[in-house]
Amino acid sequence: MNPRQARQRYKEFVYQDFACKAIGPNLKIWFDFSIKPDLKFRTEIIIKNIKKSGLKGIDNLVFHLGLIEMLNYWKLTGAPIINIEAGNLDKNQIAFLKKIIINGMGQYFYENKIDFRKPGFLKIKVNKDKPTFKALDINLNKKKILIPIGGGKDAPITIEKFKKQKKDIGSFALNAITPQKDIIRIAGLKENIFVERKLDNNLFELNKKGFLNGHIPFSAFLSFLSVILAKMFDYSAIAFSWEKSADEGNVKYRGKSINHQWSKSSEFEKMMQKYAKKYLLKNIKIYSPLRKSSETEIIKKFVRLKQYHPFFISCNNAYKTKNAAKRWCGQCPKCLFVFSALYPFMKKEDLIKIFGKNLFQDKKLVPLMEQLVGKRAFKPFECVGTKKENLAIFNLSLTKDKKSKKLPALLTNFSARY
Repeated sequence: MNPRQARQRYKEFVYQDFACKAIGPNLKIWFDFSIKPDLKFRTEIIIKNIKKSGLKGIDNLVFHLGLIEMLNYWKLTGAPIINIEAGNLDKNQIAFLKKIIINGMGQYFYENKIDFRKPGFLKIKVNKDKPTFKALDINLNKKKILIPIGGGKDAPITIEKFKKQKKDIGSFALNAITPQKDIIRIAGLKENIFVERKLDNNLFELNKKGFLNGHIPFSAFLSFLSVILAKMFDYSAIAFSWEKSADEGNVKYRGKSINHQWSKSSEFEKMMQKYAKKYLLKNIKIYSPLRKSSETEIIKKFVRLKQYHPFFISCNNAYKTKNAAKRWCGQCPKCLFVFSALYPFMKKEDLIKIFGKNLFQDKKLVPLMEQLVGKRAFKPFECVGTKKENLAIFNLSLTKDKKSKKLPALLTNFSARY
């Protein structure tokens, strides 16, 4: 099914309803969505070991989480109308949501050849019979900072930075797999929040049948989920580990820069902070302490955190396998980026222990190297450094190995061409 066919046949997406209920020690959240005429979906989320005193006033926060969750299902057809029956939004909120969709779904538009610039591309309807809400004006513990854990190299840096400063920090992980649990265990924090999320199986069945698919702004989802957790568990700050490189786009499409990492960018961070204070939690702070750091600066810090080296994971292919038993596929842009970034600053034997092999010896990775440094096509749709940073990283790797009698294949290629 092509986008034109999908949008003509399935013209209206509906965010029908949401609900939440304390069941035993946990909070269960449901979101119901549909695509007219005949497709229905439900997402289920469980927040473990809640503090029931934190449940008061969370309905608006849960409703907002559904506004981002719905994109998992909306992308099946890219329906020209989104009908939010579950709640009401003012004109500024609608503009905010549209901005998230147009910017955060850019890769999806590019890969599916969708013209998002076309007049009337997207209309958002809301339920005017429902009330609109302002931010909850409540006191949150000013000493507590919540850190989302994804399993990669960045969150440990944020954790250790705040531990040195004697901050009161806690973590949260979504659908935690072994690497996330390992990092949480090593960090040794007092409070760790675990959340489980199950997408409707019908989503995957429809993907198999040829419905549209693509990247969604996942960090936006984590941001709205974090606000719920901050309210429930009494945190006044949420510290993400988003770096400066997230501001660089990947490719131009329809006159717009398409950025795989847009929902980690400084633009998103600023608009999310402003929106949260006005419409969600008045006294919440959402920020990234790594925002001004380059990838090289981040890597140098991570190299010193040896306790995390055997456990972290950045490879999305490995992440999808059960418990990520094999943590690095060794074939993707993310693997090559992380390997090359660490290479100038670590002993080779230690690096090979992490990855299982020397990726620089694999000639098949030359095209990926060329993409990373901006010499072929465009920067991969992955969370990797900027083209300028990647070029510098390969130069540092080459400098490290220049005295070797035989350079590995990728550095030989890089030396000859760059």
